[in-house]
Amino acid sequence: MALDIAVPLRKTSKAVLLQFYAFTCGLSFIAPHAIKPHYITAHSLSTKVLVPMAKQVYVSPFKACKQPRIRQWLWAMCLILPLCPAVAKPPVVGEVLAVLGMDKGQIAELAQGQPITYGLSETSDDELAVGLVWYLPVPLETVTGQLRQAFPDPLDLDVTAHGLMTEQGGDAGLLVTTALNKEAAQTLLDAAAGDDFNLSSHEIDSFKHLKQSLKQTPYRPIEEAVGEQYRELLWQRFKAYKRGGMKSIAPYARDNAPDSKPALELRQAAQATEVLARYFPALHKAWLDYPKALPAGAVEVFPWLEKNVEGRSAAILRHRVDMDWDGGVLVLTRELYASHSFNASQWITGCLPYLGGTVIFQQVRSYTDQVAGAASDLKHVIGRKVLKDKMRQSFERLCGVLGQCQ
Repeated sequence: MALDIAVPLRKTSKAVLLQFYAFTCGLSFIAPHAIKPHYITAHSLSTKVLVPMAKQVYVSPFKACKQPRIRQWLWAMCLILPLCPAVAKPPVVGEVLAVLGMDKGQIAELAQGQPITYGLSETSDDELAVGLVWYLPVPLETVTGQLRQAFPDPLDLDVTAHGLMTEQGGDAGLLVTTALNKEAAQTLLDAAAGDDFNLSSHEIDSFKHLKQSLKQTPYRPIEEAVGEQYRELLWQRFKAYKRGGMKSIAPYARDNAPDSKPALELRQAAQATEVLARYFPALHKAWLDYPKALPAGAVEVFPWLEKNVEGRSAAILRHRVDMDWDGGVLVLTRELYASHSFNASQWITGCLPYLGGTVIFQQVRSYTDQVAGAASDLKHVIGRKVLKDKMRQSFERLCGVLGQCQ
């Protein structure tokens, strides 16, 4: 891309300084006198100069200036100022890893080919934050192809059903492959404020009303009625998020504690995403301000899934965005609803070229009331270990798919 600067060719210090700035950035000065004899045009030396076929005179800013002091200053600046690049360079992976929170010792260990897990700063007593990085001698495009898969996510474990939600699809395609058994349906009908389910006060009331209506229609299978109500609940949460973003995520009613607020927790996670703020500022702002438009090149989907969490089936709604990054990919995953066990979570996953192979990284910020309150420090130690183990299992699964792990 050519960079053109046109300035009057006068012997003033202002014009000379502008010429010098362009000179230090690798620009040449061309004065097409046959066309505009009193102007100069600067073109990048790395690009083809496209000017009319006319007499051209190359002018140096040093020759243009007849004042000795200014000429001496210009020569001094040439020795001090670095040349400015015409195009931004790809990110240095070592710098990215440092931004992710790794120290020099951990970065040096990457070449050994073992996953490295490390803790991240946590800003609330219900947060668990862990990072994982792994170097694999696998071509970048192979890893990128795997990480782009959203249906299902290649790092997911214990998934029993999955699909994609769309505004046109209604709730018809949601959780169609599974059905609540009678015991699970009855548990939802009896739901109350507490830790057993993540439900708002309004959602709890809707099940109470359904329970009363079922007394009038005893012939209707309870599993069918509760399943329909539950799908509607998930569909309404999806629509609320699509319409209003994080601020529209309803809180979870608790009994002996304040309501849990996944909206605030997810905003906290997004704000703590330093790698996103540093390398993708436009995407970072859009991630915080959703549903405002995502930047060009960002691809979003809304997966739903059922998976085994702490021995129980859990329904989870996600917002997933991926974007190219120097031949690799950056993937953002926001778990905006989970039916139990944790309030919300955010993953940042990505890969970049490194040592002839690929470095894969992930940061997870998960929020659960189970680590808050009494003995919170001990609960966090245990919780981080459980989260690290899960992340290692996920990456070992990916490693196996790539043919690098036994």
